[in-house]
Amino acid sequence: MRRRFFLEQNMDATHEPTLLPLDVPFLPDADYCRLVRNLGDRIASVHFSLFEPSIPDARHAGDRLSVDALLGWLASLPGVRRLALLNSRFHAPESYSPETLAELVSRLKRLAGAGVLDGIVYADVYLLFALAEADPELCARLEAVPSVNACLDAADKAFSHFDAIRASGFRQPGRLVLDRSLNRRLPELRRTVAALRQARPRLSIVLMANEGCLYQCPFKPAHDAHMAHARLDSENAPSGDGFSRNVRLGCQRMFHADPGRLLASPFIRPEDQSAYAGLADVLKLCGRSRGPGVMRRIVEAYARGSFAGNLLLLMDSMEPLAGVMRLPNEDIPADFLRRVTTCVKNCTDCGWCGDLAESLLTHTKPGIPSMD
Repeated sequence: MRRRFFLEQNMDATHEPTLLPLDVPFLPDADYCRLVRNLGDRIASVHFSLFEPSIPDARHAGDRLSVDALLGWLASLPGVRRLALLNSRFHAPESYSPETLAELVSRLKRLAGAGVLDGIVYADVYLLFALAEADPELCARLEAVPSVNACLDAADKAFSHFDAIRASGFRQPGRLVLDRSLNRRLPELRRTVAALRQARPRLSIVLMANEGCLYQCPFKPAHDAHMAHARLDSENAPSGDGFSRNVRLGCQRMFHADPGRLLASPFIRPEDQSAYAGLADVLKLCGRSRGPGVMRRIVEAYARGSFAGNLLLLMDSMEPLAGVMRLPNEDIPADFLRRVTTCVKNCTDCGWCGDLAESLLTHTKPGIPSMD
């Protein structure tokens, strides 16, 4: 009851806002890294690609960066935890052999030896055991952090991962990113956090703030599989294929058809982070594939705790829609968070988010044609 009162009290906009520390992507860009450094203890950690196309990280293959260059960039961000992304949903069976893992292990050893790597973010538990088999000494030095794509929405799911991590030989995680849906399911969030803190009082609880995908996205399992498969067969999976599929068949089409789904998405606005201060320790920001300019805007907004402009510009999954839609963040009503965290999530029968979107949203360009 006491924690619930605290959360509801924090929803009152008349109170002084509480700004949470941030977990942000690392990008090899001088201006962006300067911003991260200047924010000091507002940045709790950075997560980063290993910038090697042969090492999947739940994104299409991007630019290659030598391990020496990556080491130099990471060394320029002292005082924050640094976590390498190995968060592809699955890998080819042959990827688990020590020979195939040699390049990955080599990169991890270089970074860990230089003191710029604290752990890895994983989605494929087979990979944990394969890495531990390839280099048990290295893995004993690194913490293994379950990816947000593990969808940990209950304490027992987290305990299962802790057990697997222990069995693999990796260090236990110092932080845990909970499932996005808990941002809007506050009773479940309270219960999950209470159970985790009882078991592990020093565990840092992290909430994903700005993914901006559909609530309980029904496309997600297939989407994660498509991303993993694209890294296995990059020659036949061009980089724009995933987005074009989402426009034609997936979430982007659904957002266009019913913009109320944008507001039903389980994001946390910069202005609303105070409401989670009694439950979460850190907010995670995503958007690394959008580039340093977009990420600077996102990080600045959450560090400041406010944003005036098109809310879609802050959301990773929604940001491409900002070219055809405008949703003014400053016009979202003060009771928005209370409404979307106390409803039953039956959006078809409710219509509140749809009515709000209709009153606020403007189309700046034609949207996706109907499939009819």
